[in-house]
Amino acid sequence: MKCKKFEITLISARNLEVRETQKPNVYAKFSIAGHPNTEKKTKVDKKGGANPAWDFTTACIIGKQAVEHDGVMLLIELYRSRTFGDQYIGEVRVSFKELFNRQRTLWGRLTTLFSCPKGDGVGKTVKYPVNNGGSDSSGVLKFSYRFRKEVIVDQPSGGGSALGLAASGAKWVGLIITVATGIDIPFSWEGV
Repeated sequence: MKCKKFEITLISARNLEVRETQKPNVYAKFSIAGHPNTEKKTKVDKKGGANPAWDFTTACIIGKQAVEHDGVMLLIELYRSRTFGDQYIGEVRVSFKELFNRQRTLWGRLTTLFSCPKGDGVGKTVKYPVNNGGSDSSGVLKFSYRFRKEVIVDQPSGGGSALGLAASGAKWVGLIITVATGIDIPFSWEGV
């Protein structure tokens, strides 16, 4: 089955709304919205306070259908690490389709100029507002990402919700996520 390799680097956040006198220790959780079993965390930034920096890079394999439907959302939630329970700060939700289209629009024009293989550009850095449920949120999350070339993933017989996947000779432990449209999409974080 055809899949895309998606690489993301969570760079930093600015002006997060954190109402405490001590510097907050902030971390982020990545997941596919609605699928907590796809979650991955960054390290905790202990120095930046309301302006944390992570420079955290990770990659996943996701079914090609994710970039064809608006319903498959990347969710990045920000939390303040605390001894007696972590505090939710806010989140960014963006569809894989929107990210793919933004990259394709930029690099589709420039691939011949820079001889980048199709779908394998240097990536795109973006900023999204952090939504915390309030109308006056001023926080901004900055990250870079890129979609790599398509990879063919062999699905072993047996199916099920958790399955072993092999992509380009590498072993992947993956999940099948079902989105609101009823489409099953394979997913796996790299190196899991």
